Amino acid sequence: MSRKQRALILAGGGYVASSWEIGVITGMADEGLDLRDANLFVGTSAGARVAIDLTSGRSLKEIYKQRIAPGGPSLERSSQVDWARIRAGVDGARQSGGSPTEILQRYGQLALEVGAGIASDRREAVASQLSSQVWPEQRMLIPVVNAETGQRCTFDRECGIDLVDAVIATTSSFGSPPVFFKDHHYIDGGYYSSDNADLAIGYERVLILALRSPPQAMRVVPVEAGVEALRAAGAQVDVIHPDEETMAALAPTGGQMNPASGKPGAIAGRLQGQRCANEHLRSFWRSVH
Repeated sequence: MSRKQRALILAGGGYVASSWEIGVITGMADEGLDLRDANLFVGTSAGARVAIDLTSGRSLKEIYKQRIAPGGPSLERSSQVDWARIRAGVDGARQSGGSPTEILQRYGQLALEVGAGIASDRREAVASQLSSQVWPEQRMLIPVVNAETGQRCTFDRECGIDLVDAVIATTSSFGSPPVFFKDHHYIDGGYYSSDNADLAIGYERVLILALRSPPQAMRVVPVEAGVEALRAAGAQVDVIHPDEETMAALAPTGGQMNPASGKPGAIAGRLQGQRCANEHLRSFWRSVH
C-alpha cells in the first residue's frame, strides 16, 4: 500500500471530543502506533484543534499534559444566547425537509440572525489555544458550512484563509458570529456532519475518531453515511468510538461542552488508546512492506 493513502478523521464534540481524541492518540503511541504519519487530516469543529496539535511538531507528551493540566487550554468566554429560540429554529429547519444543503441553508440564516447581535471577540482566545497558527505542510482539511448557500465547503492552506480564522469558522456555533471570508459567511462544519469522513474519498485506509452523536445532535449527515460512502469508493474504514469504560468515566462530567470534561476525557481516552492499539489496528494503519 502506498504511504500516501492514509487519512485520519477527527470529529467534533466540544471539550470531550478534542481531549478524548488526544488521549486515544497518545495511548496508541504509548503502544507504538503513531497516527501522526497520516497523509490527510480532516478536522471538524473541535477536531480541527486536534489536527493542528498533531501536525504542529509538538510532542504528544506535551499536548496530552496540557489537556490534563488544571483548567486545560485557555477558555473562551461563553455568549449569552437564546438557546430555546435556536433549538426551535433548528427543529423547524429539519422538519421543513429537503436536501442537507437546503436544511443547512436554513441553519445558516438562523446563524446569521442570531450572530448579528453578538460581538466577535473570539480571535485572541482561539489563537491562544492553538499549537500553531500556521497551516502545516501535511494535508489538512477543515470543513465549514456556507451560511448563505448551505453548501458544505473545506478550508485548506491553499484557499487563502488564515488558520486561526478557519478554526473560528469551523467552531462557529449558534452562540458565536459566523466568519466572513471572500464575500460569504461560514459556520461550524459539524452542522453538516460531526466527522465529514467522506472528504477522505480517494484514500485507501481511513480511521475515524468520533463520539457517538446524541439524539438531539444538530448534524444532518450521520457518521454511518460517511463510512458507507468511503467503503463504496473502495476504502478500508475503521471507526473508533468511546468504549464502555470511557463512557463510564465521562458520565459524571456534565456534557461535552463542559470544560471540566477535558481532563477525564483525555485520561479515559489514553487508556482506551492503549487498549485498542491491537494487531488488527496496527495492520490496518501501517503500510505493508
